Amino acid sequence: MLGTLSIAAGTGIAGWLLQHAYQHMRYSSYEREDAAMLAPGADPEQRRSWLAAIAPQISIQAVAPSTIDALAASGDIDAGLLPARAAGAYARRYNPTLAGEAHWVPAYLAAGLAGAAMSPAAAVAAVSSLAIAASDIRFRIVPIPHLAALAASCVLAFCPTPAGAAITAAGMALTWAIGAGVRRVGGEWGDGDSLMLGCVLGATAETPTVLTLVPALGAASLLFIACSHQIGVKTSAMPLAPVISLALIASLAAGAIS
Repeated sequence: MLGTLSIAAGTGIAGWLLQHAYQHMRYSSYEREDAAMLAPGADPEQRRSWLAAIAPQISIQAVAPSTIDALAASGDIDAGLLPARAAGAYARRYNPTLAGEAHWVPAYLAAGLAGAAMSPAAAVAAVSSLAIAASDIRFRIVPIPHLAALAASCVLAFCPTPAGAAITAAGMALTWAIGAGVRRVGGEWGDGDSLMLGCVLGATAETPTVLTLVPALGAASLLFIACSHQIGVKTSAMPLAPVISLALIASLAAGAIS
């Protein structure tokens, strides 16, 4: 029991710290891009594309408050895009400190515990999925390093054979192709979400975990749709990685309890 708790705590805290470091690095990258676009002599075409993406980025707190002020002052964006009453909350959510992200710690510890009950690799898989969910919520992206960690840990945890790795890769390829087809007919399904789903389903396909994972995906999807309606956001605009992560963690927890 002590070993399981140690693994859970270690993977959970490590995942939280690494995700925060990645998040800070991403914000720094955005700020460098913003500075380049605000500087005199910026390429007009690139600047137009950048400006076109500003409003959606502001909606997920991915644009520095100083950049918003500069663009509002120059008339490049509507000064009311970020109402004065919301500016303080926006500044607190933008590139938060480690202390400001402390509310994530219980979730990371719970994910680590759910996985550690099965194996250290499963703990890494659960925590990696949660880090992907955090990135999707914050930036609407599935980072490649996170996805690589998830894929490797899923194979080690659920199907540690060449055949298992091949099935996982095939699952990722299949869901990626389905996602590409959805986009071709006008739907919204990101590559990262497709690959994450295929990774989790492919790795667990020949294990008992899939028997709880599939119903958990269904339940998490219904919760996801209900939440999107409750907060008045289109379902298509909501991040999908949290659904997959929640389903994986719930499935591992169910396996630990049974």
